[in-house]
Amino acid sequence: MKTRELTMTALCCALTCVLAPLTVTLPITLIPFSLSLLPIFLAGAVLPKKNAFAAILLYVLIGVVGLPVFSGFAAGIGVLAGPTGGFIVGYPFTALAVAWAVEKRFSALRYGIGAAIGLVLCYLAGSVWYAVSAGVPYWQSLLATVAPFVAWDALKAVLAGSVAAAVRVAMRKAKLAL
Repeated sequence: MKTRELTMTALCCALTCVLAPLTVTLPITLIPFSLSLLPIFLAGAVLPKKNAFAAILLYVLIGVVGLPVFSGFAAGIGVLAGPTGGFIVGYPFTALAVAWAVEKRFSALRYGIGAAIGLVLCYLAGSVWYAVSAGVPYWQSLLATVAPFVAWDALKAVLAGSVAAAVRVAMRKAKLAL
């Protein structure tokens, strides 16, 4: 891995570690609104597939070993075993889906497709995990863990896509494109 790739991968991991703990919990659901997906979409949009996956996997591992980088500044393996653990497990695959979609050429359409696929993967892992850990029917899990967040997460995808487009242009002009 080139120094440039390693640096960009580490920066995307660090950005995720900084933004993911920031949350707002609403009384309608136990799952907090967080900024987690914003840097995950961004990592997928600016890094090659293996680097995007590695950056977000490293973020997960940092949280598992005890640094408070998960939603609400939580940490440890217990978070993965809890009701939101499936979303965290799905994060690297979300970044991978976005990176896969924009691998050959970045465009709003390709990014949108990758973000949608990544979001479905994240929602699937998270809602199934929640249903099992909470002992509730799957439809109830979808109502609690997906329905309140779709619009918010779509907004994060659009914001990350806009930032990614600008970052990619700047990287190309600086001859730093990966």
